[in-house]
Amino acid sequence: MGDAEAFTREFLPLFRSVPPTRPGVCRICHSGPNNVGDTGGPWATCASCKRTTKNLYGHTQYVVPISLTTTNTQLYDVLVRKRDPYGPGGRRKRTDFLAATVSHFYHQHAHCLQGMAGGPFTLVATIPSNNLDTPAKAFHIMWQVVERVGALARLWRPLLLEADTMFAPVLADRRAHRDAFRIPRSDRLDNARVLLVDDLFVSGAHVQSAASALIEAGAAAVVALVIARLINPASKDPYSAGIWKQACEQPFSFDCCCICDRYDRAENPRNL
Repeated sequence: MGDAEAFTREFLPLFRSVPPTRPGVCRICHSGPNNVGDTGGPWATCASCKRTTKNLYGHTQYVVPISLTTTNTQLYDVLVRKRDPYGPGGRRKRTDFLAATVSHFYHQHAHCLQGMAGGPFTLVATIPSNNLDTPAKAFHIMWQVVERVGALARLWRPLLLEADTMFAPVLADRRAHRDAFRIPRSDRLDNARVLLVDDLFVSGAHVQSAASALIEAGAAAVVALVIARLINPASKDPYSAGIWKQACEQPFSFDCCCICDRYDRAENPRNL
């Protein structure tokens, strides 16, 4: 789509930097673990991600949020309340904003994402809507977003068409289930490297249920790219407040992500 970099430039204040994996940052969801290991420090994976992935056939350990967000931000309004964003240039279309965000980030960090997958992606998938109040929708807004990102549109396939509404209450309760999403029988994903694109990561129930279905169908690797990871700075865990504070204090840049930033920090420890 057009000039994604120019489009997103006016909306940079909406985004918050995502921390790389480190003690006190969950290696899956990049939020703060709320449990403590035997040594007195945090476990590498938070209790929420452990609970979400516990009974699945498989799950992805690679979740890459573009931004952090809380419930009282404009980014949350765009993603959840479906409002068009408002920037210095006026109100812009929600789909345009989301497509520009994904396009700009993917252009900058395709190598980071592909590195986790073990090579270039062979397929792109999006998660169908699974809502308690409405019938299941195969074509969630993220499909419209992906089709506007040239590098992803050519790889997109409707792999997760068969969302079963009987699992909507399970997912709404922030619990994953290996049967919540199904792959059509005609689609075998033997050795596929799949980029799974979604809008918001809360507990990971949707993302991990979808990843489980893809892996069970034969995918060799699933990497989840999500626009935002919801974080609760008021959480009782000792880490989330600090993560959010740091994210608000440092300027956001599409040049950095929670994957390449990890290596930069390893090579330049003074940046910690």
